[in-house]
Parts: sequence; structure tokens; C-alpha cells
Amino acid sequence: MLFPDLDTPEVLLDLDALERNIGRMSRIAKEAGLRLRPHTKTHKSPEIAKLQLEAGATGITVAKLGEAEVMVEHGVDDILIAYPLVGERKLERLARLHQKAKLIVSTDSVACAKGYHRVGAEAGKPLDVYIEVNT
Repeated sequence: MLFPDLDTPEVLLDLDALERNIGRMSRIAKEAGLRLRPHTKTHKSPEIAKLQLEAGATGITVAKLGEAEVMVEHGVDDILIAYPLVGERKLERLARLHQKAKLIVSTDSVACAKGYHRVGAEAGKPLDVYIEVNT
């Protein structure tokens, strides 16, 4: 297929460059003694997330609950959700997802942390929580 034949918008990847970059980041993290948990915000692709995990990433990071749901649906099951989840509907979705995957959630408020605690307590499986502290 020639480029003029493509409809727009169209996603094109240089697979060799992608694999090279993933491998490079994995090596840098390993040499530094760090665990890599790449953010999927640039690709939002379970397939690319799996390549990152296969290359040594300890898990992935997503911004929102919906992104985590998509990743889990496609077999990615170690996820940090970077932004706090607020509201009963999101906590219900989180509870369902928590049964299927290893999740880490983040918060900057006591109210949000209490919701996470309830989700973990009801599941009999605590949630890992990153807490942002502004001093």
C-alpha cells in the first residue's frame, strides 16, 4: 500500500524503531536498578503495552479507569492508575477491575483514600495506594 492510498487520520508505526526504543528504555532502567512502569498515554495500545512488559517493564501506568479496563480486557494485569478515582460509580468499576488485576491507585485526599479502603475491604484484598502529599 502506498501512502497516498491511506485514509486520514491513519496510524503508522515503524515497528523496528518501536522495538528498539522499548528495548533501550528497558536496558536503561535495568542498568540503573529501577523498575520501569511506562505510561501508556502516548500509545493507549494493549499490544504496545504487552511489548513493554515482555521487554521487562514491571507493569504499566494509565491515566484513567477506562484505560485500565481496556488494558485488563486485553490481558494486561499490572496497572497503576495515575489519577484519583472519585465517585461511587468509579469505585464500583474499580471494585470489579480489582478482582481481575493487580492495581495501584493514587490519591491526594482522605475522602478518596477512604473509598479505596472500602473497595479493598469489601474484596478482602487491599488496594495498593500511592499518596500525593503536598507540604
